[in-house]
Amino acid sequence: MGIDRRWRERGETLGPALLAAAATVLDLGDDGASFAHAAAVGVLALAAASSGAAAVVSLGRFGPSRLGRRFAMWRACGLAAAAGCLALEVGMRFGAPQLASDATVQLGILGGAWALLTGWVWGRRSWERMLVGRSPRERELPGSERVGEPVGWAGQETGKA
Repeated sequence: MGIDRRWRERGETLGPALLAAAATVLDLGDDGASFAHAAAVGVLALAAASSGAAAVVSLGRFGPSRLGRRFAMWRACGLAAAAGCLALEVGMRFGAPQLASDATVQLGILGGAWALLTGWVWGRRSWERMLVGRSPRERELPGSERVGEPVGWAGQETGKA
């Protein structure tokens, strides 16, 4: 069960990133066919939709505690930003899909990278590393953050011995 959940969560961020990369490859394939560029716009629209759906699904995923809600909110915001970049590129290219400018291709790359980075930083492994040392009761109760403890990224030393 845990492995399936991890792969599903990875797919939520890897999917849009791989779709954005596929669209970039379609755009950079210099064959002169407008069909490839129109297909790239369709793939980008699919990437934006999947990233937006992943953002909505991410809300509430890490439990009812305040820390879990914050973690889920940051993950959702990152995926929503990726979806925004990809949707902006689709909007810019919708009128003329065969015109892939440097700016639109860069938006696709940025959106895919943002989705990938969100999955890396705000993924299940980071969540599990953040919970190390917390009691099961602290993990589940709302408002369970320890007051006065330094807050840091997963894997970062907090200065406590």
